[in-house]
Amino acid sequence: MMNHYGTNLAFTTSRTQVFFSHAEMAQALQTYLRANQTRLAPFEPLRTDDYFSLAEIQQRINQQIDERVQQRGVALVVMLKDSQQIIATINFTNLIFGVFQACHLGFSIDKDHEDQGLMAEVLETALEFIRQDYGLHRIMANHLPDNVRSERLLKKLGFVREGFAKSYLKINGEWRDHVLTAYVFAD
Repeated sequence: MMNHYGTNLAFTTSRTQVFFSHAEMAQALQTYLRANQTRLAPFEPLRTDDYFSLAEIQQRINQQIDERVQQRGVALVVMLKDSQQIIATINFTNLIFGVFQACHLGFSIDKDHEDQGLMAEVLETALEFIRQDYGLHRIMANHLPDNVRSERLLKKLGFVREGFAKSYLKINGEWRDHVLTAYVFAD
């Protein structure tokens, strides 16, 4: 089934279609965020009710589009090939070029689609996509020390632990330590 977001298609995998974040997806993204609000809260900044409003989501999507045009970030949404439902998000942020050629990676997946290998499948292709389309050399992904799922996934993808940062990000209202990892492309 062809998805009506086809003009914003970034890439596909065997089971998914991955799209650049686009204004037409605001309602579907709102549904995804609300459905996963409680589960994702321990891993994200403290969110107000406004964060989940359609107007706020549309504003964030417009900002993401602007960041992609200016090559500062790439926001992606993931759907199964036979669906219009967003099941995951991927964000490449803080794109830096020149001698560094790096960015940060963030991701989340719907609670009903965990443990199916979907995020590994999509991220494997997303890493190659970001390398090919943006010429990046290093992808950094940081996670909470107790986020075992992210730790396992990043390790499976080839990310290597590079350090530990005390009081790194304010997550769910508290300053939290993070494990620092990176994936470096071989030349």
